[in-house]
Amino acid sequence: MWSILSLIVAQMVTGVNITGSKFLVSHLSIIALLEIRFIVGSLVLLACMPFIKKTNNAQSTISSLNKKDWFVLIAQALCAGMFFNLLMLSGIQFTSASMAGLITSTLPAMIIILSFIIFRQRITRFKALCILFATIGLIAINGSSLSSHDFSALSIIGDMIIFLAMIPEALYYVISKFKNTQLPAVKSAFLMNLINAIAMIPLLFFANWHELLGLSFNAYFVLLLVSVASALFYLFWFMGCDQVSASTAGLVTAAMPISTLAFSFIFLGEHITLVQGIGTLLILLSIVFGARKG
Repeated sequence: MWSILSLIVAQMVTGVNITGSKFLVSHLSIIALLEIRFIVGSLVLLACMPFIKKTNNAQSTISSLNKKDWFVLIAQALCAGMFFNLLMLSGIQFTSASMAGLITSTLPAMIIILSFIIFRQRITRFKALCILFATIGLIAINGSSLSSHDFSALSIIGDMIIFLAMIPEALYYVISKFKNTQLPAVKSAFLMNLINAIAMIPLLFFANWHELLGLSFNAYFVLLLVSVASALFYLFWFMGCDQVSASTAGLVTAAMPISTLAFSFIFLGEHITLVQGIGTLLILLSIVFGARKG
């Protein structure tokens, strides 16, 4: 159960990240935003290193990683970090939040399908029913305001970019099952942020850094918040992913839109409809029952 709770917290952190980043992209270039996020995230996790409980296990050190371990870590980092965020934040500028939410609703099903293709994990009827409930719940949460969506050529391009972002995001969750290291979660999360910070360096020449000087105090606070969230996502995900199947992890990703909806209600004063409430209940039930069945 603690593993499931860790994964749910990771998805809640993602909700903070997406909500905060959507606010920041109107004030700061995407490249600058992501580089700052990854650098600050790395520094936060580096500061946590001295507090890690020391172990005599030689495989718990970064120097013990072999070529395969590094390949898996780099693939994970780039999929959920640079690739996903560049596509998601680029696409969300051209489409509505409701359509973006609806497209991201495909993530749990996409993860489970990839798990079946790559790992041959059997999808039971019960698991399929949980997936169906989660998908219906996600559509209920995100589809209620779809009638006001602008189906222009530009918005359709944005929709396609967001759908493409789901591919590396789904691959991250699937690749997680290839991880065979015994690194503590803090060290793994630190490496994820550091790898992304290094990978972003060639793109820094295209960033508009002067925008950073014109940010308000609130914008700086949100920037710090999403940077810490970038560190916490990997931390909590690594704390929980090793103890659950890829299909169960896929179901848990459905918790992310719930956290986004809750934060919008608490901090932005947005109204939650009855349909969205029912959708939230369906998602929670699918996660609880799906986790109990493994």
